[in-house]
Amino acid sequence: MKLKDILCAGILILAVLICGCTTTPQESNAALIETPDLLGNWTGTMTGYEYGTGYTDCAGALMTLSVTEQQDLIFSGEISFTNQSGYAIWETTACAGVIGRDNTLTLVEGGGGHSSGSLIAPDEIEFIYLNGAEPFNIVINSLKRS
Repeated sequence: MKLKDILCAGILILAVLICGCTTTPQESNAALIETPDLLGNWTGTMTGYEYGTGYTDCAGALMTLSVTEQQDLIFSGEISFTNQSGYAIWETTACAGVIGRDNTLTLVEGGGGHSSGSLIAPDEIEFIYLNGAEPFNIVINSLKRS
């Protein structure tokens, strides 16, 4: 019986070695995903809801996200808001963000604002801005690279 057990164990070990030696390692998904280039100006509209005021198109304001630097998955720049005539209606704010491996975006603004979003297409992004202060509000920003 000992010889039969040794033979079975030897065959099992040989099968494991053959299977392990003939498979190719799978590439990591991270290596397959190309880092999107966000450099440039992204402009678009904002719509949302503010407690006490209701639904709003933010007085027709335009938001511009200027991404001036990017290192791998981290980017920085500034955000500005203008009216339809191009005049600034709020102060320009510094910002920085990260790109997730699934093309999700997280953005933090100077002064405490933050947004999450996603890259819809190479030249289109969408951010959701949340503000829990009174009066609380939530805004969706649809931006296209210009």
